[in-house]
Amino acid sequence: MNEKELLERYAALLRRYAGTLNLVSQRVLADLPRHLETACAYGEAIGEGETVLDVGSGAGLPGVPLAICRPDLWVVLAEKRAKRAAFLDLVAGSLGLANLQVYNGDVRNWQGRTGYVTAQAVAPFDEIYRLVRASARYPLTIVSRKGPGWEAEAERLGARVFHVKPLDDGSALVALRLEEPA
Repeated sequence: MNEKELLERYAALLRRYAGTLNLVSQRVLADLPRHLETACAYGEAIGEGETVLDVGSGAGLPGVPLAICRPDLWVVLAEKRAKRAAFLDLVAGSLGLANLQVYNGDVRNWQGRTGYVTAQAVAPFDEIYRLVRASARYPLTIVSRKGPGWEAEAERLGARVFHVKPLDDGSALVALRLEEPA
């Protein structure tokens, strides 16, 4: 299956289970193509062949589309809510995504190591960092979709911003790097 077909099958699974499992809002479903495109854009700030930890994966945005658009990556979806983790397992199996793993538990207890973290609608940058600090490999890159005020978040963490992609809705996809533990 090609990238487009995989994204369409993922979108169909999201639509099918969104209401039952409270995965995403109707507003997100109505604008799903844009959300999938944004999720794939996270890969612009991630090196080739890397392990990516997606914090608070929920319905799989951005982790699932990222794994589809960047098959060279190993993507770990960290989700502590069992029903959502079960949905993510269903998605990974249904789509045959061999580069996708679901971790059902608190991300602070994940035993892997990574230099790349994605998070969408989870927390400010410094809080995301506190959640993944024990698993961090430096330099650590955190990529997140942010609204106005993200600059203060990055400054508070003391990280270097190296990628900003403005999005249609006024938010931005922001990537920052920590060279050493903060």
